[in-house]
Amino acid sequence: MFDWGKHKLPDDFFRGSCDVHCHLLPGVDDGFATAEKSLQALKKLEERGVEKMILTPHFMKDYPLNDRTNITSEFETFKAVAEKSCKIELRLAAEYMLDARFMDHYKEGFLTLSKTGKQVLCETSYMMYEPGISEMLYDVMCDDYNIVIAHPERYEYAVRDNYFRWRDKGFYFQLNLLSLSGAYGKAAVVKSHYLLKEGMYDYVGSDMHGLENFKRFLPHIRLSKKNIDRLGLLLENNKKLFD
Repeated sequence: MFDWGKHKLPDDFFRGSCDVHCHLLPGVDDGFATAEKSLQALKKLEERGVEKMILTPHFMKDYPLNDRTNITSEFETFKAVAEKSCKIELRLAAEYMLDARFMDHYKEGFLTLSKTGKQVLCETSYMMYEPGISEMLYDVMCDDYNIVIAHPERYEYAVRDNYFRWRDKGFYFQLNLLSLSGAYGKAAVVKSHYLLKEGMYDYVGSDMHGLENFKRFLPHIRLSKKNIDRLGLLLENNKKLFD
């Protein structure tokens, strides 16, 4: 059922690529704590050939100060500094937890993944799909927003039927790259390889919270040539979001 493969990603795999999910905006969530660390990460990513990044800080009840106004201000400040030291193009979006604050963020206007479209990056609790989520998503989809589910392979409650039901509802899927390596445990490895093989992903992101895990786990990714090609197509989809 699962095609494990034995091929590393090519050395130039990320040349010209765009990351659509990362926590590089410093000091606003559980990602990079300082601008210095964020700039160091950008330098390393630039060396790997990354050209564009969409920063997606957490919008959730755990971070009450994270709203559209405050995060936009933090981003503009960081972007001005980053442009002096690297050539990676930066753009701002957000990762929205489907919690009690989600509809408040909807009312203030989502920070979307796409510049001209309405793709909204969303996540749920890892343990359960809480009551009321379907109703919230229905409301925002009626306003022509497209729901992008972040790292669906990481939700412990999700099984095959969940994934097919979400796809039937029109949700898009974003793969966490390091899920393929075991960074998030065995279950996420199994699910990510399966969903990739089945062609159920639309985008791929690093979900980078720090540089250490990226450097540690990236070399352990092993894929069939077909899945490497599928991953390459996801990177192409990423670029379309940015442009």
